[in-house]
Amino acid sequence: MPVFEVFGRRKADDPLEHVGAVHAADPQTALLLVRETHFRHKEGVDYAVVPADQVFRLDDPSLLEHRVDMDYRLQAGYSGFREKRQAAREAADRRGRSHLRERPAPGRGKKVEA
Repeated sequence: MPVFEVFGRRKADDPLEHVGAVHAADPQTALLLVRETHFRHKEGVDYAVVPADQVFRLDDPSLLEHRVDMDYRLQAGYSGFREKRQAAREAADRRGRSHLRERPAPGRGKKVEA
């Protein structure tokens, strides 16, 4: 028997939240079961069912990982800065990008007004 995921909202302005699952033959039967099992005491104002096989989940959890170190957004990200800078320099050297480390001389490239 198919499984239906149940979503409901307690107040009209609340978002739909997952509240459970029911086994039913079809969506209409699932809605009746949900009314009797999840909302018979007027726990909410709206509910919906979705076939469980129609819920798409993320197959590859590594997609949630950041490929770039974004610790700079947190205060804790500034601890160990020297080691992070050294690791970044070594990574640049391995990729043949050590020339990017060079900084332009101060004042270089500025236009001189007469």
